[in-house]
Amino acid sequence: MKNFRWLIFILFAFAVASCRESNRHSNAANEAAPRDKSRPELKIRWDSIGKKISHDVYFAEYGRISRLNKDTLLLTYHCGSKGNEWDNIVLRRSFNNGKSWEKPKVVVPDSIPRRYYGFSTPELLRLRNGWMLLAFTGRGRPDDSTHNNIQVCISKNAGHTWSKPQMIAIGRSWEPGMVQLPNGEIQLFFSTELVSSKGAGGRHEQKLMIMTSNDNGWHWQQPKPVAFVKGRRDGMPVPVVLKNHKGIVAVFESVGNPKSPCFIWSSEKAQFKYDSLATEQNGRRWCGTSNVWGGAPYLVQLPSGETIISVQDDGGRKIDRFKGWKKSTMLVLVGNSMAQNFSQKSYPWPNLPVTDGAYFNSLFLKDDSTLVAVSTRNFKDERSEIWYKEGHISH
Repeated sequence: MKNFRWLIFILFAFAVASCRESNRHSNAANEAAPRDKSRPELKIRWDSIGKKISHDVYFAEYGRISRLNKDTLLLTYHCGSKGNEWDNIVLRRSFNNGKSWEKPKVVVPDSIPRRYYGFSTPELLRLRNGWMLLAFTGRGRPDDSTHNNIQVCISKNAGHTWSKPQMIAIGRSWEPGMVQLPNGEIQLFFSTELVSSKGAGGRHEQKLMIMTSNDNGWHWQQPKPVAFVKGRRDGMPVPVVLKNHKGIVAVFESVGNPKSPCFIWSSEKAQFKYDSLATEQNGRRWCGTSNVWGGAPYLVQLPSGETIISVQDDGGRKIDRFKGWKKSTMLVLVGNSMAQNFSQKSYPWPNLPVTDGAYFNSLFLKDDSTLVAVSTRNFKDERSEIWYKEGHISH
């Protein structure tokens, strides 16, 4: 009888735990992002003159800047000669807060040309323990879902030396973006093509995926989908951990959606481990603009709480969005603490002729009142260079 009572107790406890777990999943499935109705009045005044920060090479693209310490910055981009634009990923270091840059150092060369078409879309993340992560796309040869991949390198000495690249995801994938959560977990977002059907512009649809690491990038969990809309080509995700424990938000472009860019959200507790993908119906997906198609977005949050996005759009000029997208220009908008209600448009590179462009842009918060536009400038002869321009923030 005593054993029978223990069995009943164990079964009851298991049933209660299962019920709680079921309720937790049910609540997670219905969880929606908190809303912020405010519309910031923050202004950004851009310098009239920018400067080139890539080295002398025919093609340099996709610049990203990360801070190492008070005065030292690290810049990465992919580059190459004419016809081999994605041969290498390089790093440049500035010891005077961006005033000048040392010679480039090749981190990822196309050393095995029979295996790789090239390397592209690098992203840097400085971890809380001082290490650096470098994530990028490996363009396989042939350029398909069997040979393409996402790779990660680790540096323990401020980017002077790097571990051997680790292939963490296989497939025709693009544009990794990374963030580290307060609990130390690293989340890496990327977009991957689907082969089932064609989406906007006659190109394959894409899903947004997430991978996580709990040991500073040495090991990674299998990728899981976080967002997908039929007929769209969602890509180029950039995540941010919002201040005041408001969750995690990632901005991304949505090709074929006139309200691009869009956003997906998760609470810090759920960490995107939901029963369903982020949708507009469950309140975890929304779009950020109207009457503007914003591609290749980037997102930062100010210490004061406002969020700022950059996107590439036509700037009111007549360009072909699909064939002439390198002639886009950079548009910056200011949003509130939840990456919503974006307004206060500004153009860091105003009055560009249609023969020039500013695309594949990113933002770097140099200090509390200085925002840096990091742009791929494209010119009449189709050369591309990385350029830098400062914007001054006023409330």
